[in-house]
Amino acid sequence: MKEAADIFKALSEECRLRILAMLADGREVCVCKLTEVLKSTHSKTSRHLAYLKRTKIVASRRKGQWMYYKLNDKTVSGTGKLLNAIRPFITETAQGKKDVKKLRELEETGECKTVKKNS
Repeated sequence: MKEAADIFKALSEECRLRILAMLADGREVCVCKLTEVLKSTHSKTSRHLAYLKRTKIVASRRKGQWMYYKLNDKTVSGTGKLLNAIRPFITETAQGKKDVKKLRELEETGECKTVKKNS
């Protein structure tokens, strides 16, 4: 039961839902691009991603100095079913569509060069 409570806690924060909306189509995204779309700081975005990673909703890999995140292909079946159920709610919102559009624009710029410092 604790695992289910942890999943719902992870899904109870708007920023984490926005991240999931950007990852919903299976893409792998660098933390710096997520940070820019969210207009957040790198450390705050990383904390949200770490929370999603602890609950096994997302997986990460390092490429050089950059961390890339995607939905975890190996989620527990119940978690996967829950994510599939909420996917339309988070991807079809005005904010979700706006975030995905901005992310696509950023992805066209190619590899990460710098981390934008936001205060």
